[in-house]
Amino acid sequence: LPVAVIGAGPVGLAAAARLIERNLQPVIFEKGVAAGADIGEWGHVRVFSPWRFNIDAAAGNMLDAAGWTRPEADYLPTGAEIVRDYLEHLAALPAIVSALHTGVRVEAVVRQDRSRIGSEGRSDAPFVVVWRDAQGHQHRTLARAVIDASGTWGQWNPSGLDGLPAPGEAENMDRIAYGIPDVKGAHRATYAGRHTLVIGAGHSAINAALVLLRLRTRPPAQACRQTLTAE
Repeated sequence: LPVAVIGAGPVGLAAAARLIERNLQPVIFEKGVAAGADIGEWGHVRVFSPWRFNIDAAAGNMLDAAGWTRPEADYLPTGAEIVRDYLEHLAALPAIVSALHTGVRVEAVVRQDRSRIGSEGRSDAPFVVVWRDAQGHQHRTLARAVIDASGTWGQWNPSGLDGLPAPGEAENMDRIAYGIPDVKGAHRATYAGRHTLVIGAGHSAINAALVLLRLRTRPPAQACRQTLTAE
């Protein structure tokens, strides 16, 4: 049986490359229309690790054999460049593309013919991956193992110190942007000339604050409050 890989981002495709390197067959499920779809949502962000840390060894070897031109090792790519210069090439390799299902959603992973409360013979039973294609048809795929590389994008942290939403957070969701908005580009009009609260003190939050400071040189727009969390 194949090994199911959920997610076709850098981790998922690296896992697939490692499986192929060991003569194991992957089957890859990606909810986006193409590999690296989640990264495309923050394509404007420049990462703080150079290319040499972002290219898996097995994946790089497969790409080298196909005549791929490696990016400069010490260059810091943006999310869009990771997709364009790496993931798109990797996903197009025959051994990968033949195993890749895009535009699908995994709904469940269970053990074949085993209830959730029974343990007898459970470890010997194959996995069943239940998934739905873009047309809404449900499928079941047997797998010897499952690698969950779906990531955490879209599963935002609430702002409360205890891991719960802060008072008023749920009621003001329409004024809160989670993740990393494109402050300089697509979302510029939302933030230019307006007051913004940035919640968090990590790389994403500080980078967002720096970009917001650059917008101060523009004439102020109509007074408005916009909240941004970038944890």
